[in-house]
Amino acid sequence: MTAAATTRRPLWTWIPVYGFLAAVALLALAPTAWVMLSSFKTGNQIFTGEGLWPDPFTLQGFTDVFTQIHLHRYLLNTLIYAVFGTLGALTAAYLAAYPLARYAFAGRNALVALFSLALALPLVGLATPVFFVVRELGLFDSRIGMVVFYAALQFPFTFVVLRAFLVSTPPELEEAAMMDGAGYFTTMFRVVLPLTRPALATVSVVAFVNIWNEFFFANLLLVSQENQNVQLALAGFKSQFGFNVTGAVTGATLVMLVPVLLFLLLQRHVIAGLTAGAVK
Repeated sequence: MTAAATTRRPLWTWIPVYGFLAAVALLALAPTAWVMLSSFKTGNQIFTGEGLWPDPFTLQGFTDVFTQIHLHRYLLNTLIYAVFGTLGALTAAYLAAYPLARYAFAGRNALVALFSLALALPLVGLATPVFFVVRELGLFDSRIGMVVFYAALQFPFTFVVLRAFLVSTPPELEEAAMMDGAGYFTTMFRVVLPLTRPALATVSVVAFVNIWNEFFFANLLLVSQENQNVQLALAGFKSQFGFNVTGAVTGATLVMLVPVLLFLLLQRHVIAGLTAGAVK
């Protein structure tokens, strides 16, 4: 009996690879680290660039964003838009993706192509029709209008990912459930839906972050301050109060934390969803 010879690269040959990856990671994380550290500095230390660490350590920036522009209000608005917009996109996309993945009928391919084509549309080109449609529906400058719009905006990507995941999922469990007397909706929600958890986590994080960071359409469709999202609030920080650099970097830090925490919470499911098709 012969054993297959296994060749293993010497450890030192990996040093350039890991060195390159470390350099890329450093370049990617350095701006974020600088912003987070700067949120605890004084404005003078930020402008002069004296030292990387805060000296003295101050929370003045946090005081500014909550007392001057009441950032908590805008954070709440953005959270409402992101949570309910994501839920709306997930619900609509799943209801559309399941039958288009499991059943063959006339026009199915045309519908799939239509939904997929929406991903290629330039968002700037949609500005004018979106403005007039939202205004005619009476949803201009309203929270419900932004939730509906964001759900529609995230629908194409969510649909494409969920349908692709469902197509790659074997239908045997559904067939067994139907043979046992389960109806269409019972099978759809109690059998198939739990299987799509990795894909749902992936598209949820992507949709949430997209809505959380969205500025262009919020600037187009929102006028009153009580409905504005946090991106508009940070953009208005300079025009209303001069350039308060400590408040600006503190606000940016708080805005960054929410998507990061969401990803850390769902990272196991997200990674499973991203690699679901890698191993058969």
